[in-house]
Amino acid sequence: METGNKILSIPLFNKNIHLKADNEQETAQIGLLSFVDISRSGIQILKRTKAFKVVELFDYRFPFSSDNGVWNKSVLEVVGSADFQSNIAESEAKFALSDSKVTVVPASLFSENRKTESFQFLFEQNNDDFVSTQALSNFDATGVFSLPKVLSESISTPIQSSYLDWLETLSTDSSKPKANLVLDNKQFALVIIRDGKLLFANWFAYEKANDVLYYLMASLESLKILHSEIDVVLSGEVDKGDDVHSAISKFISNLSFATRPKNLTYSYSFKDIPEHRYPFIFASACV
Repeated sequence: METGNKILSIPLFNKNIHLKADNEQETAQIGLLSFVDISRSGIQILKRTKAFKVVELFDYRFPFSSDNGVWNKSVLEVVGSADFQSNIAESEAKFALSDSKVTVVPASLFSENRKTESFQFLFEQNNDDFVSTQALSNFDATGVFSLPKVLSESISTPIQSSYLDWLETLSTDSSKPKANLVLDNKQFALVIIRDGKLLFANWFAYEKANDVLYYLMASLESLKILHSEIDVVLSGEVDKGDDVHSAISKFISNLSFATRPKNLTYSYSFKDIPEHRYPFIFASACV
């Protein structure tokens, strides 16, 4: 925007949420950790103490984009902003990515030398990305995900997959099949576990609530699981009574919302957001 002889730069993002610590001393502690989760529609910062108390949350939002160039620009504007930098200052920052370009490979089939080739079989790959891996001890498997080079070079610290961190936190102690869904704007993750085994893990793009229902039911059908036999747990950008919840509840009777990790404690301000809202970054903070 041009005003007179000056050009004003309008930020492409806004700070949607700021949950504060119980007292200022907690945010000034030595050894405070800042967990940063980057998605296609925003970035969150979650701060916790060495005693595993979560004390502060920042949520920056920008328009969802499946185009890496647009996405990279949005991410770099947030990460480079004075507000973001001041909020991770004097803490150890750990960065993670929650994106749909990720797959899980059984340990018996995984080859480090062929990881890029295997990844390219599933996803379109270009020279602007590189392939990274992350071990999944709970499922005897390896997660393989894509990371834009421009983000890696700009952030200059190791970047994990918060989706894979979350996968590691899912309960495997039930013989009854369970489907875990995480909705993030125009894409959602679906993971199905039975008898301690990972049966299905995938991401889907969606526009309408019925798209989510369709992919869920089709996935259950492919696994020969009756909709009356499954527990479905919802997380992310979904609420009781909204279009997605209403569509699924017509066919799934055992439907619930996820809760926060029990090995973390939380500042009082966290009561202001639903427990199921930020599953990926809370999972990363458990590490």
